[in-house]
Amino acid sequence: MSFLETKTVPKAFILLSHERSGSHLVGDFLGTLAGFRMFDEVCNPDAVKPGKHAESFYKFKYDAIQKDPRLLLEPSIKLHREFVKTYFDHLHTLGRAPLFGVDVKYGHVHDFEWFWWPMLERPALFSICEENDIGIVHLYRSNVVEATVSGLIASRRKIWHSWQVKEGEATDKPVKLPPYEVVRKAKLLERQTGLFREWTAKNKRLEVTYEQVSGELGKRGHVDHAITQFVGAELKKLFQPRVQKLTRPLREAVENYEELKKVCKEAGLGAFI
Repeated sequence: MSFLETKTVPKAFILLSHERSGSHLVGDFLGTLAGFRMFDEVCNPDAVKPGKHAESFYKFKYDAIQKDPRLLLEPSIKLHREFVKTYFDHLHTLGRAPLFGVDVKYGHVHDFEWFWWPMLERPALFSICEENDIGIVHLYRSNVVEATVSGLIASRRKIWHSWQVKEGEATDKPVKLPPYEVVRKAKLLERQTGLFREWTAKNKRLEVTYEQVSGELGKRGHVDHAITQFVGAELKKLFQPRVQKLTRPLREAVENYEELKKVCKEAGLGAFI
């Protein structure tokens, strides 16, 4: 029997988040829990190479289409939803652990649709989670301006994680950013986060913020307790994160901070800067 068809075996979990929200930090934390296996961004071919990793969503989909071409040639909602359920079964087998989690970004949720998704309708992934007792840890950054600035600086430097920094490489030089582009992206992120909070309201979920985990995770306080209680697993060892925060406070990170501050205030984002 598929693990998705019975309530007698542990649930799977999705770590749902947007970029620059601390997902690698939370993913590392989940991976230290007893009996828990964490899979990285399975829908990101840059992070999880389809040709090398069996957990890659695209690798699994490629193999599934080879076995049953109807998935591509005669698509249907029913066939696709069965395919998605089978994919979670596949991860459960790979994980070799009672519990597992999957890192899925906002921008990857569409991969779990068949061939049609009215963009403002609730994504199919969340109804699949609801039907199969898959929990959702929804991680987001309350300060959308900081999240946007962090993303723009990371893209400019081509450095997204602390382990990518080369020895002697400077990452503290302020960067000049286009204020109106920051505002545009920050407002989009604010809208996106609101939609995902609405879409997951009926799911078995835990909401945590970047601001909470960056200051409290691993200190055996409220955040640790909330996460371990939600997933039903305890820390098996002291949590020592491999990721370090790269972006400094906005005033120090943004060369034209005063200009950005003015534009953010005019756009109603003054509380975030």
